[in-house]
Amino acid sequence: MRIEADHGPGLAEKIERILMESGIPADLRLSDLRIKDFSALVDGLVEKLEPDERRIFHEVMSCELKAQRNPLSEIFEEKIVLRKLPIGERIRSFREVVQEIDLESAVAEASRCLRCRTPRCVIACPLNFPVPAYLSLVSKRRFEEASKLALRILPTMMICGRICAAYCESACTLGQLSGKPVRIREVKRAVSDKFIKAEHLPDPRNPTGFGVAVIGSGPAGLTAAYHLRILGHEVTVFEAERKIGGKLITAIPDFRLPSRVVEKEVDLITRLGIKVRNGVRVGEDVKLADLLEHEYDAIFIATGCEAPKVPKIPGIDLEGVEPALSFLKEVKLNARKRLEGRVYVVGGGNVAVDAARTALRLGASSVKLIYRRSRREMPAFEEEVEEALEEGIEVSYLTQPIELAGENGRLKRMKCVKMRLGEIGPDGRRIPIPIRGSEFWVEADYVICATGEQPLLDWARKELEVELTDRGTIRVDERMATKVEGVFAGGDVVRGASDYAFATADGIKAAREIDSFLGKRSLGR
Repeated sequence: MRIEADHGPGLAEKIERILMESGIPADLRLSDLRIKDFSALVDGLVEKLEPDERRIFHEVMSCELKAQRNPLSEIFEEKIVLRKLPIGERIRSFREVVQEIDLESAVAEASRCLRCRTPRCVIACPLNFPVPAYLSLVSKRRFEEASKLALRILPTMMICGRICAAYCESACTLGQLSGKPVRIREVKRAVSDKFIKAEHLPDPRNPTGFGVAVIGSGPAGLTAAYHLRILGHEVTVFEAERKIGGKLITAIPDFRLPSRVVEKEVDLITRLGIKVRNGVRVGEDVKLADLLEHEYDAIFIATGCEAPKVPKIPGIDLEGVEPALSFLKEVKLNARKRLEGRVYVVGGGNVAVDAARTALRLGASSVKLIYRRSRREMPAFEEEVEEALEEGIEVSYLTQPIELAGENGRLKRMKCVKMRLGEIGPDGRRIPIPIRGSEFWVEADYVICATGEQPLLDWARKELEVELTDRGTIRVDERMATKVEGVFAGGDVVRGASDYAFATADGIKAAREIDSFLGKRSLGR
């Protein structure tokens, strides 16, 4: 391979040294290079080359492999091409935007995995999902085995394939080198949509005689219930809503996560023998203390973040101003079917983008996102922002509402101020600072606030004296245990507003910790 001097000082020597350390002869012809050789090499490349040097190596290597007609050149090209609904069809319905992913392309995509010596994908995943082993099975078309492997860890693979933040892809070694990671999330979706079946579920162990109550049926609660049942415990899930699934079923629009997908995976999970008490709010309909004292040996609280963080600005109580989660829930439950006029959505996360795209589909004449930082700091998934822009939603960056005004109690106008970014704050993002004299007014019919959520936990604190942090979340130790014996907690109710992957990982860990707790208790029986 020819790395010239103008590619960068010392780059050729660096690569030669990495080749030697990887056990690859420097005189190996590229036409003879195989994936096992490249896999041995790539760890060193990612660890020891700067990003620009990796890009140069990839460009030269890719060109020369193609020139030598080495099939390995195909590894640098993504095999999955997403098919999306035409924009005109999207904005008139809530049909899923990303259409069915072709299984053959998923097999080809899985074959791109290098089976790295250091599986960065596994390390980056909050669940430590065995990505290389799973992709290997898919690449060999062993779909049922892949599904069984997945279900030993994750009961919501179809959901994962749609809404996971894909930390594995961000860490993918091939992606670090070429800028095109293996599309792991899409492979999971393609395979799971066709092969996740009840017969692939693990068999629960022998009954332990212990009962566990899981409060909340979002990702953390469902996953904990699933693993506790597999471990042999009797499990009952309590859910305040009529439908099981938490925000998965009440807050994420169908164009991103269809309700049928959540319902199918909830059905699979409950087939293990998990009992469900839906429409029951713990703290009101039943008391937490009574559950622990009379019915269950342990409790896992996973009620998420229910309460919106509303901006403290004048006019926030006007008609036409509402929290994003309440708005999304009304739409998901078919309680709201139209929204007309000029709509502004305040926030920059996935909830904000979901609310904006939902408002557009309900008939709003214009929809604009208002975000106080730049696009670089925007926490929403990049692909969701791109789809929103394609659909005609505008974004005002570095802008913040400071006042809402109305007539006869009804919203009419919104006052904003332009912002600039200052020093980096505790969360790693630059702090937005108002620019004096930049205030302006806009006409507005609706303002939807997607400025964060927090847990609602007065019931837990009053009934069992569960300790809360300064942020209003439940305080737990490294075992996910509260200070009340037998009561555990996880997901957003502990982390604050987080995401699907971390909540799911908490569910897995909580099940193990509760099982350990009950195992110790059984010794004292």
